[in-house]
Amino acid sequence: MAAMSDAAGFARELLDARPDLPELPPDARFAIEAGTRRAVALARAARASYVLCVGGEPSAPGPWRDPALAEADADALEAALPAYRALHLAGAFGHTGRLTAVERAPRVAEAVRGAAERHALAERVRVHAGDPVEIVRALNGPHDFIVLHGRWREQERMAADLTRLLRVGGSLLAANASLAAEPEGDAEAAALRRFLAGLAADERYLLDAGPEGAVLAVRVR
Repeated sequence: MAAMSDAAGFARELLDARPDLPELPPDARFAIEAGTRRAVALARAARASYVLCVGGEPSAPGPWRDPALAEADADALEAALPAYRALHLAGAFGHTGRLTAVERAPRVAEAVRGAAERHALAERVRVHAGDPVEIVRALNGPHDFIVLHGRWREQERMAADLTRLLRVGGSLLAANASLAAEPEGDAEAAALRRFLAGLAADERYLLDAGPEGAVLAVRVR
């Protein structure tokens, strides 16, 4: 528990020291801070050294799609969020750690790469742009921690490769799993439910419902 608390404080310090996010409405800032703190806390608690972040275009409008933001600002923020997350995760492990970021959109991948360079983390952050399913299929492991965002119809298709890439004892965080509560007709929600059901039925995993709608799966064998 102490490690989790320290990680939250660490993330808060990074938030103050690295203003990579544009000005945000309060609700959006709270949601983004909470999600980032959770991922950083888990990475530090697990003493993760090799982290994989799989993004992609958002499956639903995020908190940055606030009416108070101009469209151009919302687009810029949408690209900045994965960079912000990558900075915090890369700062959460030691100097020998590595983070691999997978993003569908080239502008988002470039935002991650540019942020890493600005904060002297380029040697620890590797960025791939393109079809996440194909990129993940070509990656090698093992990884200690995997963070999933983006399109669940894509991530459902990469389930076998995610297990291949995650070491025994490693953790997988489905960061936006609250989407599973959406109506039956929502294709992304249905894909997420199938993805989580597959993990729950897989004897290699133990699942736990986390805060703010996240689901954590630990590979036990």
